[in-house]
Amino acid sequence: MRFGHPGAVIALLLALLLAGCAGGAREAAALTPPPMPRPRVVPPPVEDARVLTPPGLRLDWHARPTRQAVTLELDPRQETFRGTVDVELSLSEPTRALWLHASELTVSQSHFRIGDTRVSAEALPVGEDLLAFIPREPLQPGPVTLHVEYTGRAYDKEDSGVFREQDNGHWYAMTQFQPLYARRAFPCFDEPAFKIPWVLTLRVRAEDSAFANTPVRAEEAGTDGWKTVRFQTTPPLPTYLVAFAVGPFEAVDAGRAGQNGVPVRIVVPKGRAAETTWAASVTPPLLAELETWFGTPYPYPKLDVLAVPGLLGGAMEHPGLVTFGAPLVLAEPGKDTVWRQRGFAETQAHELAHQWFGNLVTPAWWDDLWLNESFADWLAFKVVKRWRPEWRGDIRRVEARGHAMREDWLVTARSIRQPIEAPGDIHSAFDGITYGKGAAVLAMFESWVGADTFQRGVRHYLQAHARGTATTEDFFQALSLAAGRDVAPVFSSFLDQPGVPLVAMTLQCPKEGAPRLALEQRRYLPLGARDAAGSRPWQVPLCVRYAVGAKEGRVCTVLTEPTGTLELTEAKGCPDWVHPNADARGYYHALLRGDGLERLTRQGGRQLTIPERLVLMADAQALLSSGELDVSQALTLVARLGEGGSDLVNSAAGVVGSVHTDLVPDALRPHRARFVRGLFGSRARSVGFVSRPGESEDLRLMRPTLMWMAATEGEDPKLRAEARRLTLRWLEDRTALPPEDAATVLQSAAVAGDAALHQRLRDAARTAATEQERGLLFGALGSFRDAALARASLELLLDAKVDTREALAILFGQLSEAHTREVAFGFLREHFDTLRERLPRDLSTWLLSGGGFFCDAEHREEVARFFGPRARDFEGGERALAQSLERVDQCIAQREALRPGLTRFLARY
Repeated sequence: MRFGHPGAVIALLLALLLAGCAGGAREAAALTPPPMPRPRVVPPPVEDARVLTPPGLRLDWHARPTRQAVTLELDPRQETFRGTVDVELSLSEPTRALWLHASELTVSQSHFRIGDTRVSAEALPVGEDLLAFIPREPLQPGPVTLHVEYTGRAYDKEDSGVFREQDNGHWYAMTQFQPLYARRAFPCFDEPAFKIPWVLTLRVRAEDSAFANTPVRAEEAGTDGWKTVRFQTTPPLPTYLVAFAVGPFEAVDAGRAGQNGVPVRIVVPKGRAAETTWAASVTPPLLAELETWFGTPYPYPKLDVLAVPGLLGGAMEHPGLVTFGAPLVLAEPGKDTVWRQRGFAETQAHELAHQWFGNLVTPAWWDDLWLNESFADWLAFKVVKRWRPEWRGDIRRVEARGHAMREDWLVTARSIRQPIEAPGDIHSAFDGITYGKGAAVLAMFESWVGADTFQRGVRHYLQAHARGTATTEDFFQALSLAAGRDVAPVFSSFLDQPGVPLVAMTLQCPKEGAPRLALEQRRYLPLGARDAAGSRPWQVPLCVRYAVGAKEGRVCTVLTEPTGTLELTEAKGCPDWVHPNADARGYYHALLRGDGLERLTRQGGRQLTIPERLVLMADAQALLSSGELDVSQALTLVARLGEGGSDLVNSAAGVVGSVHTDLVPDALRPHRARFVRGLFGSRARSVGFVSRPGESEDLRLMRPTLMWMAATEGEDPKLRAEARRLTLRWLEDRTALPPEDAATVLQSAAVAGDAALHQRLRDAARTAATEQERGLLFGALGSFRDAALARASLELLLDAKVDTREALAILFGQLSEAHTREVAFGFLREHFDTLRERLPRDLSTWLLSGGGFFCDAEHREEVARFFGPRARDFEGGERALAQSLERVDQCIAQREALRPGLTRFLARY
């Protein structure tokens, strides 16, 4: 699964936060499998087995499924669906109660079959997620089949389980089962270790199409306006990878791909076939690149890429039926953007990498989720770089590493391989630590053992466990075999404890002997963070690059203790500069003591690669936040290293943006604006808000950051006036702005917008016909900084004609800005229960993050008081609240510590 995709800096915060019936009169007999021999019925005994104790987090392994057949009667226009399952089981001991996962299902009939004998059974729901099937007599060890008939619900405005969406007046039903939602579709063993073949049959209306993991085996038209679609049996799959979709979809042929000539289709809502051009062109070559890297063909017989209508974000890697939120996979001709194209390609590479990592070989339990998601992210950067070198996948890797590190700064951050002790831990595992940190750690270890060795280890791991499940220990064994040494201790030190190592380096040049670096390591902690538990030393693979005159050198080591020494054995004299993280491969922040940073930026700047410059700016932001680098040093470094293309400009903007207005005394905010204008304004004015024919792609990627920093953070009055003029023109003619420029223009205009502009935008949002247009307008309405106008924007979240999922951008846009934060938080508290009801269950958890934007003790107490009693009602809610409060603590501490230096620095402007 992949959440979100690359976007402009102005959308980054929201991307991080927001970065998922059959007719009742029909007889149940219509859903049963083909006729079976009439069974011998066993009369029920008197014994009552209801007193049995339910299992804990995991089901009992004495009953193991070996195959499951599912028949569903599903009409996307109706909320209720009907289903039948036949679960073939192997029992290892006498069984008085069989436990399966099931949620929001109503069982009408159930029994066991043992040969030609039928044993009636009672289905008892226990809690929210379990069904106990109690036979009228104990079942003996051996094979048995459980037959269940039931009804379930496919909710609209949900994005998990079986859910429904409407697009242009047509209804569609789709599935999203990861991590624990297959139980909403059918009774099952909803754990990744239970990997079995599935036989799926769908009864759908004649005008609807049906898609699933495997090709259609047979389709039979009925006389009642319905048809039965039978799919080929799947290879062994865990429940979370089973998928299907029903509705008036259209399938666009994208040719054949890979060594086996697998048929590829882009499946879209009715009438949207023309929007598939980019997806159809990108998917086959990415699949071919992955086959080359893995050394084996794509392991499934077809590849459908399905655009899910509605607002589902990201994508999901189901074998044979990869699903994407429609805005990520589709674009109207002439309205596409470079951001969306790159976002789709990178996400598609991630999902296709899963076909081997996660699908062919599946983690045995959720604590090894990193074996899915970390690998898919890491390999996506590598594959995209091979396919499109000009996109610089190595730079995207470093950017993603930086985002993960900022999440890893929290003392409440998870470890990559986190023990799973409750369902909330499973939901929490799908975060930037698993994805971004895991990918960055993999890049570091690939560099440590060597790319060829790492690839051999991965291939051996996949070959050894194909079609089955595996653990981290299995991966370590395969990689150690390829490397000829035990990699587990070094690797585990990063997998099993949270946090970022801070490695301090002091250059020493003795009169006798080689120059050396004195090394120290400890956990990086920003101001306001308190690591009560303490941290063990990591085993840190690190490489440095240095120069003595015109001669450059490189040397590596593994720092295993709190202190150590690295000799620069090949250096002929004291180095002019040392870069502490060669090629930006290491997952650590570096502190160059003495004049090391000054020497590096002054003498070595031009010799550094772009990833090496980016990692220095990330370190500067970290050291600024921990108080180990003052504001003047950090921002001077940004000015030296930030000149260049879009990647450097975006990184520089990130460092400058971290010195946000909450840290700046009110009297100095105009000074901060003048500083930002001086850094970005000249280039912004030369670039302008509107793209021009023939511009480079890099300039188009840079424009949103430059314009936002100069017009909004820099408060440039001329640029703001220009943004207003362009916005008014766009409101009259939606073709007046290129799609990739519209968001920057509208939000820049709104920041200083008045009541008249607000009314125009609000009226337009109410009547906007497309998701793209509504997204632009809601983003703009969330950018107004006048408190009264902000409140008027927020009312749209309660409007019956507005989809609250779309309008949520207003709330988080206002929470992120000091001028409107109080109004937005008051609205959130006042309407918390209503907003929760109007949002999908998974998305509603993000409401708990609404208190993490404050920077004062009074509001921190208010956040804890309001959300504390509510957090326990959400899966993973208590962790989300703890992290919000920790962010407030860090902001308070940084404000107090940085203000003196910030005051001195900004006084110059």
